[in-house]
Amino acid sequence: MLVSFLTLGVYAQARDTEQRDSVPASAYSNGYPYPFALGVHLGTTGVGLHLYQPLGTKFGLRVGASYMPFNTHIAGTYNNYATRSNVKAKSGNVSLAFGWTPFVQQGGFFRSFNIQLGGAYFFQLDGELSTRLRDPYKFGEIDVHPDHVGTITTQVEWKKTVNPYAGVGWSNIVIDSRFSMHIDLGCYYLSKPSVSMEATGLLEENVNNAAIIERNMKNYRYLPRVEFGFSYRFW
Repeated sequence: MLVSFLTLGVYAQARDTEQRDSVPASAYSNGYPYPFALGVHLGTTGVGLHLYQPLGTKFGLRVGASYMPFNTHIAGTYNNYATRSNVKAKSGNVSLAFGWTPFVQQGGFFRSFNIQLGGAYFFQLDGELSTRLRDPYKFGEIDVHPDHVGTITTQVEWKKTVNPYAGVGWSNIVIDSRFSMHIDLGCYYLSKPSVSMEATGLLEENVNNAAIIERNMKNYRYLPRVEFGFSYRFW
């Protein structure tokens, strides 16, 4: 499974002059309307680049690309035996989200509130778990080294396809005349994961559990997306 990270995104913004003509000058001190933006981000689905294009004062599109590699080690148990596992995960996608900011002409906290719908094509979304015993296995009076007992490698992969996205956020929260910040919270709905297993040594027969694990993971189809970032206006 993929793990979630707090995110930091930084993007530069430019303002459409036609929108200036239709909006009171005082509104621009509050960062209204949303400007054209180009920047970088770091999030639960990775680090990458994005481009924001306003579509009037309340609507906009965001196109982005993200990639995330992840590695860690965990301790656990398998059939009451202490184990050590290496976990690897990779996520890569290109995304398109449509945003609606219903309260942009109002003041206060909800001026920046927006609702987002869209999707992402995940060209890579998979994980690998390699597990072995932590301590020697006792076979009668003989201690069998973990290397001789064997290793179980479980691979989980989601289909390379377009996955829908829904979320909310607070965009263009003004810090000063040049800088602002944003927060995005949402979730992707993924395809059903497929599971495969490989095993060595005394653990070879455990590959028969792949179908059971796949059945147990069929509902692991929600991938959270969290982003927090700062913006800079070019003009």
